[in-house]
Amino acid sequence: MVGKIKFAPGTFASFITCLIFLLLIDIIGFAFLFFITLLIFCYSFFAINNTFDKYDADDPQEIVIDEVAGQLLTLLSIPIFEILYPISKVYYCLAAFILFRIFDIWKPFPISYIDNNVKGALGIMIDDIVASIFAISVLTVIFFFLGG
Repeated sequence: MVGKIKFAPGTFASFITCLIFLLLIDIIGFAFLFFITLLIFCYSFFAINNTFDKYDADDPQEIVIDEVAGQLLTLLSIPIFEILYPISKVYYCLAAFILFRIFDIWKPFPISYIDNNVKGALGIMIDDIVASIFAISVLTVIFFFLGG
C-alpha cells in the first residue's frame, strides 16, 4: 500500500516504520522487535521474488519492504544508545530515520556498488542493510561524543 505512493514511497515506509517502532518498543520490548525484524527480513526475499517480475526496474520503488527492514535494523540500535545518552526515544528515532534515509538515497560506496551490481531480491535488500549499518555507525559516533 505504501509502495503505491507516487512521491518518495521509501521515505514514507521508513517514517511509518519509525512510528510503529515508537508505539511497540515499550509494549512488546526489544527482543520481540528483533525477532519481528528477522521475520520481515526473511519474508522479504520471498515477497520480492514473487513481485519482482511485475516491474520493469531493477529496484522498483513500489517494493518498500527493504526500507522497512533497513529502518528497523537502524532503530534496533537505539537501546544501545540509551546507555550512552538517555534522552527521549523520539530523538533517537528521528536521528535514525534521517541518517538511514540519507545513506539509502545518497548511496556512498560500497552501497552504490552493491546497488549497481547485485541483482534480484538480494540486491534490493542488501543495499538497504548496508545503508543501515552506515547509519548505525554514524549514530554510534554521534551519541558517543554527545553522551560518553
